[in-house]
Amino acid sequence: MLLDVQGINTYYGLSHILFDVSLQVDRGEVVVLLGRNGAGKTTTMRSVMGLTSPKSGTVVFNGHDVTGMVPYKVARLGIGFVPEDRRIFPDLTVRANLEVGLRKSKRITNWTIERVYEIFPRLEELANRRGGNLSGGEQQMLTISRTLMGNPDLILLDEPSEGLAPIIVKVLGDFIDLLKREGTTVLLSEQNVRFSLKHSDRAYIVDNGHIKYHGTIEELEKNEDVKKRYLAV
Repeated sequence: MLLDVQGINTYYGLSHILFDVSLQVDRGEVVVLLGRNGAGKTTTMRSVMGLTSPKSGTVVFNGHDVTGMVPYKVARLGIGFVPEDRRIFPDLTVRANLEVGLRKSKRITNWTIERVYEIFPRLEELANRRGGNLSGGEQQMLTISRTLMGNPDLILLDEPSEGLAPIIVKVLGDFIDLLKREGTTVLLSEQNVRFSLKHSDRAYIVDNGHIKYHGTIEELEKNEDVKKRYLAV
């Protein structure tokens, strides 16, 4: 098991957001957190990454207890985070954004700028353009690619398809499939149910800070009651 989250409770100030949330992600899996806006998906991601530390419970990654660890140390252990708001460096060029994220690893296959350009050729065309002048879809590709430069074992993708054109969403889906084939593990947070079911292995449904359902994608697709109750589909 690569990621093991057990019974975490996370707060924003005095507001209790996550209630005894537990989830597991095995190496090489794509696991999706599904739920309505505000259900607690992003907070779960932030709790794993150390951006919002749980008040109780544990987060164990690759055998290391990372509960409450500062984010840069979590990243050094092999977790990459692609936030919903992207957070590129707007005044740096595309290539400079990628260079900022570069980190060598002991993996057999390392991500390089040239390899990223093969996956996202549009970024090579825009290599000398400032990040702030990119479209939303281009910024999303850049944020994901910058995260890859750290050669993570686990990538946290927070709402990657939100607000993007269908053609860019398809590119992202193909990219997630590629990561899976190459053995990179993905924890995905999404509201786009159709996209998630197509590209994931297992699903957790988060509702009001609680895990309400867990199962394989095949099991979820057959469970009309759960889909209607929590996903409005």
